[in-house]
Amino acid sequence: MSLSNPWFVIALVGVLGVFHLEFFATLLNLARLGRPVPPDLAEVFPEETREKLGEYIRDSKKVEFTQEVTLLGVLVVFWWSGGFGWLQNWAQSQGHGPVVTGVVVIGLVLLAQTWLSLPFQAWDTFGVEARHGFNKTTIGTFINDHFKGLALMALLGIPVAAALVWFFETQAWAALYAWLFLAGFTLLMTWLSPRVIMPVFLKFRPMEEGELKDAIFALARKLDFPVAEVSVVDGSRRSTKANAFFAGFGKTRRIALYDTLLESHGKEEIVAILAHEIGHNKCRHVPVMMTLNLLEMALMLGLLGWVLKSPGFFAAFGVQGTPVGMGLVLFGMIYKPLGVLTGLLGLAMSRKHEFEADAYAREAVGSHQPLTNGLKKLSHDHLAHPSPHPLTVWLHYSHPPLAERLAALQGNPRAV
Repeated sequence: MSLSNPWFVIALVGVLGVFHLEFFATLLNLARLGRPVPPDLAEVFPEETREKLGEYIRDSKKVEFTQEVTLLGVLVVFWWSGGFGWLQNWAQSQGHGPVVTGVVVIGLVLLAQTWLSLPFQAWDTFGVEARHGFNKTTIGTFINDHFKGLALMALLGIPVAAALVWFFETQAWAALYAWLFLAGFTLLMTWLSPRVIMPVFLKFRPMEEGELKDAIFALARKLDFPVAEVSVVDGSRRSTKANAFFAGFGKTRRIALYDTLLESHGKEEIVAILAHEIGHNKCRHVPVMMTLNLLEMALMLGLLGWVLKSPGFFAAFGVQGTPVGMGLVLFGMIYKPLGVLTGLLGLAMSRKHEFEADAYAREAVGSHQPLTNGLKKLSHDHLAHPSPHPLTVWLHYSHPPLAERLAALQGNPRAV
């Protein structure tokens, strides 16, 4: 490891650069909490609510920043003390082939990251979220979720990691084969997740017959959107925050509504929120975003295939040779800055799609008012930032800030 190695410099600048960019964006965003709320949001964020959300956002960022500093410190110490080289040598000494060795290395690094992050997740859940009235998760549920997550990570992650290591160890067209494999796996998980994975953590029950269910199916028929079932999710077992989502393809689409959404929103608002989600489908946002993700994946795997052939890249981390499994771990460090740039495009496209889905919902229900009311309630109840800084929006927001969405819904788009 030396400054004369360009890979070392790239990795160092990437790790520290992204950290400082995020820190700078956080400071700018926190500073905006003291700004007056836009006039059209005064009723959503009265003074008492602004004080609460300011405390909530600061507390959340305190946990986030402490976690990032801790993980960065552990990474730098492990890196500069030769930890990656030691881990690779130990894994190879176990006498297994390159594929098993690579999977072991990847698994141990991910497990270490997971367990290092666990205390901060607990702090956030039982400290910040509980203090501000959001948390409903018990310690038992938290522990069960953790071990279920580890089991799923092993069940799904080990085969994927083994396949990727095998491709790059043995195949001349490894990047192409890996891309085809991951594309297929992504589509499979899109179908499996709501049917197999999410029920591991959440309980789904059919919505009871009644006025709301009739209104939902009436909306689906009006918009020619086939729905197989409507389910209620026990989100209140973990949080007071509300949510809703669609899952499935073709005639097997499922609508899932969190029980917290049903408790805090009226029928017209829920129907408008679902019309917004249907708008994403009708405007073909899902295939557009999937195409963008697949293109980024192709770029990432192409760069990975090139990097894995460079002994200098591995030497920058104190690793001898070109072991693929370790290379997959280390590549994530130097890909961060480029990942931020490609992420900007995806987030900008997502925000554009939200405006389009909002407009679709407005036309579908005949008025902007139901969705306007629903968005106001969601932002108020979730203690969302009323005036986030543009840099934070560019870096992290998949949805436009509330003021921009309301202005566009009411036919008066403007910058905030």
